[in-house]
Amino acid sequence: MKKIITSGFMLVVTLAIAAGATTAFFNDTETSTGNVLTAGNIDLTVDSFGSTYNNGEIFDSDFPAVDLTDEKFFEFEDIKPGDFGWRHLSIHAEDNPAWACLFVDNIDDDENTPVDPEFDAGDDALDGVPYGELSKEVELFAWEDLLPNGIYKPANETVLPVTPDSFFDIPYITYADSLSTILPLAGLGDTRNIGLFWCAGTIVVNPGGALIAPGLPGSTLECDGSGMSDIAQTDMFTADVVLYAEQTRNNPNFKCADVVLP
Repeated sequence: MKKIITSGFMLVVTLAIAAGATTAFFNDTETSTGNVLTAGNIDLTVDSFGSTYNNGEIFDSDFPAVDLTDEKFFEFEDIKPGDFGWRHLSIHAEDNPAWACLFVDNIDDDENTPVDPEFDAGDDALDGVPYGELSKEVELFAWEDLLPNGIYKPANETVLPVTPDSFFDIPYITYADSLSTILPLAGLGDTRNIGLFWCAGTIVVNPGGALIAPGLPGSTLECDGSGMSDIAQTDMFTADVVLYAEQTRNNPNFKCADVVLP
């Protein structure tokens, strides 16, 4: 509480004061009550309106804007060369303006159960180190899906700065930081849409391609299954996708590279 006290003031007494008399001084006190400082907050929520697998809609893959708990962005079994899929994500800064980064964390490549074609392809599964190769054989492409409609439009949509073949090899992907060309989330419910396209093989980016669903022949994003070899057979790959937000106010030099996840 802050008190503002107005100094008392005294009139000069010109008359003689009898012994034993009491003089009262004029005074005044002004009080500002109930002053409060409340810390702001950064609340990042995520939602999705769905995903596809080999151009078929995956039902029940959408979810409303939430603080993530057990929502999975990807969960596929028995993928084969040439398989592909697309996932939509929306990120929301519910309160204050924020920088945003995406991290791929806790990567685990499991050899699972090696089979003969893996050995023939040069798999060193017998070296005693149970590392699989699936993350090296699957590529992922991410962009700011402005409409959003799941179609990559090279003329006016920004690619998140990472090449498809290195997506799972680097610790973070910048969405918006002080070095990015994408503006930070403005807060107050500001929404940004992200498209994620994955391919079991090699992603081919065609800037002059047709504006159709990714993965289809002639699209701006195609999947070449010949880029996936037998070395990944039976392997299993798991990872956490972490979305991170940090305030922009008084924080003009924020960089995703400086973030240390707990």
